[in-house]
Amino acid sequence: MKSGTVALYCALLVLGGRFCETPALASEGDVSQHDGAIVLILGDSLGLCGFGKRLDEHFRRLPGVKAVYTFMACGTQPLSWLKERPYANVKTRCGFWSIESGPYSPQFRELKDVYGMRRGSVPTAHPVPKLEELIANIGPDVLVMQTGGNLFDLFPDHKTVRPDRDAAALREYIFPFVVKAISPPSLLKKIYWIASPTSGRVSKAVQDFVVDQVRAQFGAAAMVIDSRALISYPYRHMEPDHEHFVGEDMDRWADNVFGILSGDLAAKPLASLKPLSEAFPQIAEANPPGPVASADASDERVVNLSARLVFKSKPMSVEESLPYQESLVGYVYDVRRVLSGRYNESQVLVMHPAYIGLRKQSLRKYKIGKPYRLKLHQLEGTPWNTVKRKDDSGLINLEPYIQVEDENKYPGTSRSN
Repeated sequence: MKSGTVALYCALLVLGGRFCETPALASEGDVSQHDGAIVLILGDSLGLCGFGKRLDEHFRRLPGVKAVYTFMACGTQPLSWLKERPYANVKTRCGFWSIESGPYSPQFRELKDVYGMRRGSVPTAHPVPKLEELIANIGPDVLVMQTGGNLFDLFPDHKTVRPDRDAAALREYIFPFVVKAISPPSLLKKIYWIASPTSGRVSKAVQDFVVDQVRAQFGAAAMVIDSRALISYPYRHMEPDHEHFVGEDMDRWADNVFGILSGDLAAKPLASLKPLSEAFPQIAEANPPGPVASADASDERVVNLSARLVFKSKPMSVEESLPYQESLVGYVYDVRRVLSGRYNESQVLVMHPAYIGLRKQSLRKYKIGKPYRLKLHQLEGTPWNTVKRKDDSGLINLEPYIQVEDENKYPGTSRSN
């Protein structure tokens, strides 16, 4: 019997509540001991490129799996899937795909809205499903989370890692998801976190750091898979951003990931495992760092500056930013005077929206040498913080800011609707 068939039968017995000792099909009595596993798959734009569909098909064919629910939303990162501000009502506008099946049903509901479905069309807005509701309504036993690429823009130059600062920033995006996934009423018994394959737009050091931090936040509560070891770069059929790809390489990535997941499921009966909330009570009872609230005119974190523009980065092109519909560009100002609030640096880095909904934003009024009055808020804690950005200043020591009026333009947030 081929090894792949053995793994398939092993997984059946694991999900049915027995160890795999010999490659044989489970009897009806065996299956009745456990109603079958419910698998929840979440993914970002790489999932939309074929990974999510391929992985869904693998699990849907796996004996002993009761149902599979797959949701892929472009532009997402871990906080996008939670019901907390500023992402509580966030929508994806660059692609959405859901595949949902009932218990042991060969039929499934599918909603697909991605680029290229109709000539010249772009996806419409779709609310990002929330983990809390999915856990309560679906009751998954297994969670597969494919994400990570949209965290790379937390690193200003895409090359340099500042361990203390970057570890704290990543924790704010990862640990709240960890807590929600594990805390009651969650009955999850397995979490698999699928980190991104090699990205051509960030350094190895950045990707190493992100994977290491995810592992640190989960500890033994999840299996974190570093996808860089599963598929070689550069990819065939790669997009201009050197990160997204389609075709046979995407299929190979999904196949290799499933090989690891099915092997892990075959190692120990799923029915014998405690829910992670019981196995890791210290995580379930933790208080994750809360997201920073959006700014308004009275917010004490708002700073008003009189400043002179001294440097302008060139915005990335639409082709560079696709499939995402928004991007930022960095401008540097010399600070002339702090009008209100607190700011101690002699210069300030301001990220201006360059594209919103694929529409180029007018930045003509910003001219080198001219003075401006700026009402600013730190970019951190806003939905813009993980949007693709272009900053050629090299001033990674400066924390990026955004104008309050621009912060509220992020699509899908309550203030922009």
